Amino acid sequence: MRKGVPKDPEIADLFYKDDPEEIFVGLHEIGHGSFGAVYFATNSHTNEVVAVKKMSYSGKQTNEKWQDIIKEVKFLQQLKHPNTIEYKGCYLKEHTAWVSGVVFRGSVCRRMHGSQASSTCSVFACSSIHPLLPILSFISRSFQIF
Repeated sequence: MRKGVPKDPEIADLFYKDDPEEIFVGLHEIGHGSFGAVYFATNSHTNEVVAVKKMSYSGKQTNEKWQDIIKEVKFLQQLKHPNTIEYKGCYLKEHTAWVSGVVFRGSVCRRMHGSQASSTCSVFACSSIHPLLPILSFISRSFQIF
């Protein structure tokens, strides 16, 4: 088994075994946050332009970071909407998860900012908003305001 591949088969199935540095070429950073950096890149196998979010799970709070990555991957696998990214997969290398997806022209950022959408607009905004959805649902049901 390659170094960095989870031993739990259920968790290991969430990640591709290929080396992300061989797949994603021409990385160009478009944003950086507290949990990682987002890049535009080209998938060398498909020639698709993709967004790649690189998230480290080393250092302080390693276990919490790892659990957050697993939650994000599981969430993105289920996400199917025309205004979000199309999840393509996640790769592991040297304590870094590489989450990839195809960005559509009708993305959330474009809808929010019109034709002036900045390339630094968070490509993975959905995973940040996800924890708020149960709250909005509760408010909607309780107070019938949405």
